[in-house]
Amino acid sequence: MRRMSILMVACCFIAAASEAAAAPVTYSGSGTLSQVIGKLPLTGSVPVGSSFSFSFTFDPAKAALFEASEGYAIYDLSISSAAVTLGGYSYPLSSEAVYTPFIELYRGFSFFPGSNMSEESLVFTFFLAGKATVGDTAEPFGGNTGKTQMVSIGGVLRQADDGRPLTLDSIFGQSPTYYSNFEYGTRDPITRQTGFLSGAYVGGFSSGVPEPDHWALIIAGVGISGAFLRRRRNVRRSPQRFAVY
Repeated sequence: MRRMSILMVACCFIAAASEAAAAPVTYSGSGTLSQVIGKLPLTGSVPVGSSFSFSFTFDPAKAALFEASEGYAIYDLSISSAAVTLGGYSYPLSSEAVYTPFIELYRGFSFFPGSNMSEESLVFTFFLAGKATVGDTAEPFGGNTGKTQMVSIGGVLRQADDGRPLTLDSIFGQSPTYYSNFEYGTRDPITRQTGFLSGAYVGGFSSGVPEPDHWALIIAGVGISGAFLRRRRNVRRSPQRFAVY
């Protein structure tokens, strides 16, 4: 009975650590807008040189594979706690199902710092659709009411192709994001004109691997199991002693 209790405690430690490690992941970053393109006029509320920031949380376990081929994959995401700002403008995400956020992953070749040859890389881009805008001067671009919006947040990882299918785990715990790009885009439904603001950012994922406290739980569970098994082995190896009268 005691042996069973010890093993159950060890399993609880390991299970708790595994559950904690599978928690949702947060991606965040910030930068400065450096380029504007398109035909829609700027309102002046978010000029080039304005700062931007973003943060959103998603659960990799709840991501749904939408499309995949060799070296390419798209996953629909369920995003929470999203906050995107450009200068003084807050970008509102859409809650409509047709505007489901998604991430695109694909393998390619890129030139990295310190290298004069292209190397294998992994490219990722998050796409976050916003609510229709009202067309006032608080928005980055002018135009008619009902403009659609999209924010894309991407990066390039220095990563060799290991032949495995692309999953969200492919972008966790890997090499730094050498190249990054943030882009806000809007389109006027009447004139069909567009406007884009873009810039580089510095950011990253919250740890996709167990945190120190999670590792502590795992080590504790394994330690308990190991101590128990070692004790059983020692008992079996110890010679029996008999009292001689």
